[in-house]
Amino acid sequence: MPRDIVAILVVPETARTCLETAAAAADGAYVIEAFHVRLEPESLILPTEEVMTPARRAELTAMLAERSRCLLLAYRDWAESAGEIGHNGRWSEVVGKSLETEVIARSKRADLVVMARPREPEGEAALRAAIFDTGRLLLLASDRSTGAPLRLCAHIAIAWKADRRARSAVSAALPWLKRAHRVTILSVAEGEDTSPSVDRLLAWLASERIKADRVIAERNGKGIGARLLFEAQVIGADCIVMGAYRHGRIVETILGGATRDMLRHADLPIFMMH
Repeated sequence: MPRDIVAILVVPETARTCLETAAAAADGAYVIEAFHVRLEPESLILPTEEVMTPARRAELTAMLAERSRCLLLAYRDWAESAGEIGHNGRWSEVVGKSLETEVIARSKRADLVVMARPREPEGEAALRAAIFDTGRLLLLASDRSTGAPLRLCAHIAIAWKADRRARSAVSAALPWLKRAHRVTILSVAEGEDTSPSVDRLLAWLASERIKADRVIAERNGKGIGARLLFEAQVIGADCIVMGAYRHGRIVETILGGATRDMLRHADLPIFMMH
């Protein structure tokens, strides 16, 4: 059975970036499915609207149909330019009342979920669902101009702190870590010796035939997320692997809120897992 990457397409503006990132992660070894949820008009009615009038239904139906049409065109345009991986890809659309429900159901059958950085509430809801409710590795694409080939997984940085979520993320990302030419473990010192946990990670990676370097950085007054991004840029990493967890309704990481910095400011693709 071929391995499966599902690219969640929410709005046309980010579809190409999402598909190009999925293709870079696939590297010819995975089949890419472009997946879109066409919401039922009732799911978009505002709380202040008491009833769904015929005029309002027609307006929402037309808007959703146009979004779907534009996404399909974006997928076909990408597939034509992507060579064999585009030829082997497939388009999939379902109609549903809840974006989160459909994303969870589809993502649970995938080896990797790929999404673009959200630009709207629907995308943010889908991102939360993909991270916290699927049990799958998520690859969040960075904002980028399309056209130039995307380099991915030549040099992977692991944002590390000893925690089961980080371990889960690293374990799930093994196929990509094994593909990398270089792997660097990044950790930020916070008043405790991080060397033992890094040593254990290095040994485990070595047992998987992955050679890694280490960088243990001082915080120096910066937020942990900002420090990790800075160090990733200094070493020339092209993507980051990290664990994530939920604190209330705020998406945070084991590194104390670093995901918020990553989601807002990272210019690198990020593999993350809860």
